[in-house]
Amino acid sequence: MSRWTINRVIERSHILKNMKKKYSPALTTAHKILRLTWAKCHMTWNNEWHKVIWSDEKKFNLDDPDGFSYYWHDLRKEEEIFSTRVQGGGSVLIWASFGWGGKSSMCFIDRRMNSNGYREVLKKHLLNIADSLGRFEWIFQQDNAPVHRAKVNLVWFKSQKINVLPWPSLSPDLNPI
Repeated sequence: MSRWTINRVIERSHILKNMKKKYSPALTTAHKILRLTWAKCHMTWNNEWHKVIWSDEKKFNLDDPDGFSYYWHDLRKEEEIFSTRVQGGGSVLIWASFGWGGKSSMCFIDRRMNSNGYREVLKKHLLNIADSLGRFEWIFQQDNAPVHRAKVNLVWFKSQKINVLPWPSLSPDLNPI
């Protein structure tokens, strides 16, 4: 049998469907509890969200289709969620941020990020958007990547009087960027 014949039979079976793979970090019970607690603490925020500058990095893998993969899903079973890859292959890393009143420029990061490199990105790109917002009391959102939590960067945030929004681990879906 040819590959095309097999595909045709599968497509006509009505029990399998060609679906895009969905990726999600593996959340423990503790992660889920922390996310729920965070959501309950912030559900009454209204204008406070206007003060938040959201940030994130995105890695584009050069050797992988970045999630544009498909699989045959058995419709009689629950949809599969595939684990995301933490490292591997060549890639391009981009950092950006935005807030109620503007956005940063995109920062292309051409080397492995460390705490000093991250702080330099913030000095060049975050402080510019903060200046455009009039330097009013704003809140910076970042995830819990090790370079974000480095002691030297936490000290820098404090010295710059930057309020950092506490963020639950493994919660990229809570970030609008």
